[in-house]
Amino acid sequence: MASARENDLNPDVRIGLKLPFTRDRAGLFGTTENTLEQAGYNIKNLLLTAKGERVMQPDFGSRLRELLFEQYTEDLTERIREEIGEAMSTWLPYINIAKVDIIQDETNSNQTKIDLDFSLNYEPNRFESITLNFDATSESTTGTSSIY
Repeated sequence: MASARENDLNPDVRIGLKLPFTRDRAGLFGTTENTLEQAGYNIKNLLLTAKGERVMQPDFGSRLRELLFEQYTEDLTERIREEIGEAMSTWLPYINIAKVDIIQDETNSNQTKIDLDFSLNYEPNRFESITLNFDATSESTTGTSSIY
């Protein structure tokens, strides 16, 4: 069986599925080409899933939406960081979170952005960044990512 690093270097191997599902030139669904890219999708899936939402795994997910739109207190930012850290250590322990920035929109208090920089345990010098955008008025959430 090939290691994750060997799979990442093999151009013929796909690691996982991109979310949301889209058509891809190579097949029915879009696929990720390396473990770091797939980790970004896994983080989004974990943090954007509310605890209790996933059938048969009620502890999967996070309480981010619940926390993000609570009344602002001095410790709220730290509680959000702790929630992210707890979810990540439980469900995605192969990922290191390097930085978490929580940015409240100054013009619209209903919008919050979370920027995460992360790496894989076995490749600590290669990072990817994802952004999660939360909007309390529409209950919508979007995410983008980039490797650096």
